[in-house]
Amino acid sequence: MDNQYSIVEYTRDHSGYRCGYCKSSNANYSHGMHAYCLTVDHYQGLIDRGWRRSGSYCYKPTMHRTCCPAYTIRCHAPSFHLSKSQKKVLKRMNNFLAHGTRKQSSESSTQQHCDGGSESFPEVAVQHLERLGSDGEEKKPQITTLLDEVPLQEERQKASSRPPHEDQVVGSPSSLASSESSLNASKKMKTVSPGLGADPNKPACRKARVKRLERRQAKLQRLQENDASSSTASFPSSGPSSAIDARKKDKNAPKSLEDLLNESITDSPAHTLELRLVRVDEADVESLVAPHALFKRYQKAVHHETDDECNFNVYFHFLVDTPIKEQHPDAGPSSGLGSFHQQYWLDGEKLIAVAVIDILPCCVSSVYFYYDPEYSFLSLGTYSSLRELALTRELGREYSRLAWYYMGFYIHSCPKMRYKGHYEPSFLLCPETYSWCPLPPSVKKLDVNKYSRLVENSSEEDTEGTNIDIDKILVLHQRRPMRYGTFRELKGADEALDVVVREYAGLVGKTAACTMMLSLP
Repeated sequence: MDNQYSIVEYTRDHSGYRCGYCKSSNANYSHGMHAYCLTVDHYQGLIDRGWRRSGSYCYKPTMHRTCCPAYTIRCHAPSFHLSKSQKKVLKRMNNFLAHGTRKQSSESSTQQHCDGGSESFPEVAVQHLERLGSDGEEKKPQITTLLDEVPLQEERQKASSRPPHEDQVVGSPSSLASSESSLNASKKMKTVSPGLGADPNKPACRKARVKRLERRQAKLQRLQENDASSSTASFPSSGPSSAIDARKKDKNAPKSLEDLLNESITDSPAHTLELRLVRVDEADVESLVAPHALFKRYQKAVHHETDDECNFNVYFHFLVDTPIKEQHPDAGPSSGLGSFHQQYWLDGEKLIAVAVIDILPCCVSSVYFYYDPEYSFLSLGTYSSLRELALTRELGREYSRLAWYYMGFYIHSCPKMRYKGHYEPSFLLCPETYSWCPLPPSVKKLDVNKYSRLVENSSEEDTEGTNIDIDKILVLHQRRPMRYGTFRELKGADEALDVVVREYAGLVGKTAACTMMLSLP
C-alpha cells in the first residue's frame, strides 16, 4: 500500500555546510527532507520547484542566502541542436569504435556530465547519511489505516502490470546501430598501395575534386532527364525540379544527434558499445559488484576519495537506493517510469560507465555519472549527456509528455559549472516564481548578481507557495494519515511546529503538501 503514496520527513536545519564549488567552510545553505517513498508525479513536482535528490535525501538550496546559488536547468530535447564541440565528441567515439583510435582530447579534462560538480555528493547529504548510522538505513513509517477520509487523487491510480522483460536496451534497433554488439555497417576499410610512378600507357590522372564535380553534374543531368520524362512531372523548364531541390536539401541538411550516433562504422569494428537500461530496484548484490568497482576507481581518481569514502554502503545509499517508485502509466514508455542505471558495456564484457537517471512523467533527470578514468580521452561525460538527450527524444516518441532533459543545477558563480548552458535550448527555473526562463537573458541577469529573480514580470508570483491553509496539509502520525488540523486537535496547539509545517508547505508547494504525507512524531 505504501507504494501508492509519498512519505517524507522534513529536516529543518538552517546551519551552513561546506561548499564543493567555492570551498567555503560553512556558507552553503539548503533545506532538506528524507524521502521514504515518492511517486514519480510528486518527484516531478519537487524538481520543478528547485529540489533535487541524492539517494533518498532531497535538498533545495536556500537561494538568496547560499554562497553559490544553484538554478535548476533543463533542455528541450526535441529542439536540441548539436554544437561543433559536441559533434567532435561523437566523432571521436565513432573513430574509437571503428579503429580503436585513442587520441587524447584537450577537452577531456574539462568536459563534464550534466550532473557533475566539483564534489561527488553534497556535504549536507553526506552528513545526513552519517546521521542515519552505520547501516545507512532508516525505517519507513507504516500506514495502518486506509485513506478513505483523505483522498489522494493521482496516488490512487494503480500502476499497470510490469512488462515481461527485465533489461531494457536503450532506444530502438535503428537508433542504436552504433552502440549494439551486432553492429553492421556499409563502409569498408580502404587500403592504399604504394605508387610505382606514372604509367605511360594510361591517360594522365585528373584531380579527385574534378572527378567528383563531373560525377555530380552527370548525376544531376540524369535526374533532370528522368524527372522531365515522368508523366507526373510539372516543373518549370527554366530551373531544376523540386525533386532535385529536395534531394539536395536533404543531402546538405545538418546531421541530427541520431544521425551521428548511428553513423556507419566498419564491417569489422575494433570495438562495440552496448547500452543497457537497468532498474535500480531490481539490482542484487552480485549485479552491483562491477558497478561498485567502477564507482570506486572513479571516485579515487577524480575526487581523490579514500576507500572508506567510496565503500559499498556509500555507493548503495547514494546511487542505488531510491525513494522513487516504479510506475507504468497508460500509453507510457515501454521502460516504465522510475530510477535506472544506464550502463555502457565495451565489447560486451567491460563496464566503462554508468549514468544514474530518473525517468519521470515529463523528463529524464540526470542524477549522477561515473566512468572508467582509462577512457577519459573519449569525453564520456559529454557523450553520456548526449546519449541521455537521445534517450529523452526516444521516450518522447512513445510518451508525448516526456520532452525535457533535466541536467541538475546550473551554478553561474562557478565558471567551470557553466558548461551545462552549452546544451541548447536550455531554460533556468526562476527561484521566486518557479517559472522557466530562457537561458541567454537569464545569464545576463546573473552576470550582474549571482542571485536574481529571472522572471521580468514583477507582478508574477509563486501561487503554489503562498496562502496555504496548513490545516489541510497531509501528515502521517502513529501510522495514521490525517490532515494537520486533525493532528492539532489530537496533540494540542504547538506554534513552533506550525512554523515548521508552514515552511515545509511553502517549499514543496500546496499541491504536494496536501497529497504527500509529512511524517510527524
